[in-house]
Amino acid sequence: MDDKLREKVVKCSENFYNVSGEYCTPVNYKEKKILNDKNVCTFCENCMDDKCGSLNILLYGCHEAYRWSGSYIYHCPLGLILVAASITDETGELLGGLVSGPIRMGEEEDMVYEDQKMCMNEKISGLKVRSPQMVQSLSELLKDAASFLSGTSNSRMEKYFYEQEKCLNTLYMEGIRIQADGEYYTYPIGIERRLRDAVTSKDKDSSQALLNQILAYIYISNNYELEAVLPRIAELVIVISRSAVDAGADINEIFHLNENFMSHMEEFKTIEELSSWITSLLLRYISATFDFAEIKHADVVYKTIEYIKMNYYKRMTLEEIAESAYLSKTYLSSIFKKETGQSISGYINKIRVDKSKTMLLQDNSSIIDIANACGFEDQSYYTKVFKNIVGMTPKKFRENRGKEKKTKE
Repeated sequence: MDDKLREKVVKCSENFYNVSGEYCTPVNYKEKKILNDKNVCTFCENCMDDKCGSLNILLYGCHEAYRWSGSYIYHCPLGLILVAASITDETGELLGGLVSGPIRMGEEEDMVYEDQKMCMNEKISGLKVRSPQMVQSLSELLKDAASFLSGTSNSRMEKYFYEQEKCLNTLYMEGIRIQADGEYYTYPIGIERRLRDAVTSKDKDSSQALLNQILAYIYISNNYELEAVLPRIAELVIVISRSAVDAGADINEIFHLNENFMSHMEEFKTIEELSSWITSLLLRYISATFDFAEIKHADVVYKTIEYIKMNYYKRMTLEEIAESAYLSKTYLSSIFKKETGQSISGYINKIRVDKSKTMLLQDNSSIIDIANACGFEDQSYYTKVFKNIVGMTPKKFRENRGKEKKTKE
């Protein structure tokens, strides 16, 4: 990021703060640093959550915004909201970003980590409560500002589609040359080793260049015939994924990416489609190796909690919940249990019981109607779950609270 752009980014962050009242931190992603400390968030400076690391969580936001077409709304380990927008150079490379927050959206009881919440309770209470619509508007405003600063589209795939097109043209020309010269083809095992090293080292540029070279060999040796190319690509995917695991990526996340690729293999109709997909997959592997695991896990957990709270009244399957988080069932279940200390099904039951407790005290609906309204499919199971969590049946709960009110009168 040159001095002129750096000055513009810093000025933009100051203007955003002055207009919205929300902290906006300018970040240099390549150099892994904050660009200025004029409006540094004092909340984050004093945060006691050892999972966070204020710089790390800012870098994570820029990284995810770059992956998701320019903007990203996510949670910090305390459950507060952050909004990020990525800034790129003229080639589409990620340079940095603007990160606003932390923002309080919802009430304190929505937070999972009670021990940290108690330590930060006074500071959390001092944050303004923003509506989801307000947060979305802040996100769009920040994205527009970052897009203007970038001077190019924030969509990372546009760059790679362009590069892949150039690569394919090169491959076709190389194929003509090899066929004309009658050169003997051997698989470039040396280039594959270098590709594995580049992935392990998290070197995106070298990984992309080496991948293109291997694709050239695979395409040319199989005469660009898709049916012959696909098995070779599948083997290459396994090689790259193992390198990502060696570099520190979560093995369950990598397995999920592999399964997703294998399930889509038969859908590719052209070499161009396959090339774009494998390029995107390579970047996902490398992204998975970045040291954002704890922040990412907290973010996923809070988004899962939001999904459950929005859908508690209807039937939910673990498959649907996992799909909403773009993770496998096994991986999501594992990190949810690790972060919250309870299973997803247990948390769903807790939310449903909490909602039903409010209804038991506020209206005269029958217990079976309340059970159905809170997502329980039958009254007997509702009663069993309620008693296990509360220590008494729904009927007894309603009666006891009624007597307390009469006594006070």
